[in-house]
Amino acid sequence: MGTHLIPREIDGDARILLVFTPKGFIGTLIGLFAGFMFYQVSAALGAAIVGWIVLFICATIGFVIGQVRIPESNTIPLFRKTGGDYIYAVIAKYFAFKKKRKVYVYEKTDYQENKNKKN
Repeated sequence: MGTHLIPREIDGDARILLVFTPKGFIGTLIGLFAGFMFYQVSAALGAAIVGWIVLFICATIGFVIGQVRIPESNTIPLFRKTGGDYIYAVIAKYFAFKKKRKVYVYEKTDYQENKNKKN
């Protein structure tokens, strides 16, 4: 008899506090840091409750960026192209694309010129 590998779930092995993956935890910490800055400013101005709300919102946004995948859907063009990827990966691809700063220029082909003449 041959040997066969037994598949096992390894996704849950790297979980922190059973909720966060390492990247989700890092995203939450970044969101907490940004929210803490807003909290300090609003607390200095005397609006500590607003600061707590902004802190919570920033931490939630950081968690979502680090933890959540974009759903796969054929109805929405963005989801069709990026379905199944994490949000942080899509953001990283966007900035990498913008960093190249290429301008694409398309020349007209004979087919397009002939099509325009017929109309």
